[in-house]
Amino acid sequence: MTLPTLFRELADVSAQVSATRSRLQKKRLLVEILRRTPPDERAAAVGWLVADPVCGPLGVGPAQLWELSQKAVREGRPTTLQEVEDALAETRRISRAETFGHVSALFDKLSEPERAFLAGALTGSLRQGSLGGVMLLALAELSGRPESEVRRVALLTGSTVAAAKALLSGDDRQAAEATALVMFRPLAPMLAASAESLETALARCPHALVEWKVDGVRAQAHKKGERVALYSRQGHEITAGCAAVVDVLASIDAEEAVLDGEVVLVAPDGKARPFQDSFSAIASKGATRTGDRLHFYVFDCLYRNGVELLGEPLSVRTAAVQSVLPPALRMPSLHAGTLDQAKRFAVAALAAGHEGVMVKDLESPYRLGARGYAWQKVKESATADLVVLAAEWGSGRRKGWLSNLHLGARRGDGSFCMVGKTFKGLTDEILRWQTAEIERLASRRTAHVVYARPELVVEIRFNDVQRSPRYPGGVALRFARVVRYRPDKPASEADTLSSLVSRLPEHAGDPERGGQLLLF
Repeated sequence: MTLPTLFRELADVSAQVSATRSRLQKKRLLVEILRRTPPDERAAAVGWLVADPVCGPLGVGPAQLWELSQKAVREGRPTTLQEVEDALAETRRISRAETFGHVSALFDKLSEPERAFLAGALTGSLRQGSLGGVMLLALAELSGRPESEVRRVALLTGSTVAAAKALLSGDDRQAAEATALVMFRPLAPMLAASAESLETALARCPHALVEWKVDGVRAQAHKKGERVALYSRQGHEITAGCAAVVDVLASIDAEEAVLDGEVVLVAPDGKARPFQDSFSAIASKGATRTGDRLHFYVFDCLYRNGVELLGEPLSVRTAAVQSVLPPALRMPSLHAGTLDQAKRFAVAALAAGHEGVMVKDLESPYRLGARGYAWQKVKESATADLVVLAAEWGSGRRKGWLSNLHLGARRGDGSFCMVGKTFKGLTDEILRWQTAEIERLASRRTAHVVYARPELVVEIRFNDVQRSPRYPGGVALRFARVVRYRPDKPASEADTLSSLVSRLPEHAGDPERGGQLLLF
């Protein structure tokens, strides 16, 4: 008989995974713990280990979890994974006011390492390296299926945890269903890498489609008959905030379709509002200023009238977009014949108020994650999504506000490495908001600096990257300034130190070896 999994076993494995950079060793550790976990607990175990717990959001914020982790530890019998799952499942059945006390009672039963593991997984701040991809390798070994099939299941079910549930439960019917596209079950999105320039992107992609890079909210639309639903990149339904978009999609020329695109708030003059405005409009159930409207730009078709298109080349999928959608709903694009044509198209995109362009390989299939050269984003100036590691108290006009940000890029082992500071681009409104957020995430402080847990993602524009012995990664951003905060992105999706090093003029340096590792 398989013994119940102890929660401390997962915490121990997480710590061991964090201590090694070897993907083979990480996979071995994951396979060993999951192999001795009872089949009905495996999906829950995977959720904790990839920082995507089955329980979902608790209604208890990071600051409260941090506070609970500092409580005195009581000696007692070990807590099982199932007991943790049952305790957190109960929070979905009680009032929000009761939740904190309920979670506090759970913390009383946990050791210090277990508390740190639980809080880290719930806030997405576990420093384990790129564990999602390694977990897929572990699932392939455990299920006896090819890696390509496991990746497909993760894509179709929307997450690694859902894939684990389907593949490791022992239920053949559930496993079979997981290999098929199911309407109104959101798929995991394909993602793009950054390119330094249009020339670089096109050189990597001989058969290229160039599209507008719209600064909106990524959305996936499912339509069957008159029913339409939209989902965010995290798989949360956002239909209620996109009523105007839903009405338009209900009338498209397809009985069934799954479409990928961007929802953006458009001003009366036709120009796109900033991302923050689009995000707020959807979050507030479509409330907009007079004259503004939400618009859905579709750039991909993953399914149409009973035919799945995920494995088809982009050229086939864009043809499907054109066949079912009117021009107004399609993302403007160009089959780039020459660099000059692509440059003129990019200039027009910027003139229309957009970020830049996407360069996509017309021969590429739709794949889970896939931050390779199949999709590349090229912006007017370089930007990076970085994590706020700390902030310094301001002076003069900014006295009383946390102003100068310490910016961190993600290393290969999942830790964060400081690559610069900035106080530029901050409006009074942003200063007020970021002061409250950084205080909420505070882990320690000095007289002049508040250090924060690495959870807050901010988009930074910069001129270039230069070598710098001042920071542990050996690089620094020149003329960094804040573009916007990214509440839609977890820290695990921040840009990597390697991607910044690749922008050095000589493309040299090994960020995983050089410099002292700095953890926050």
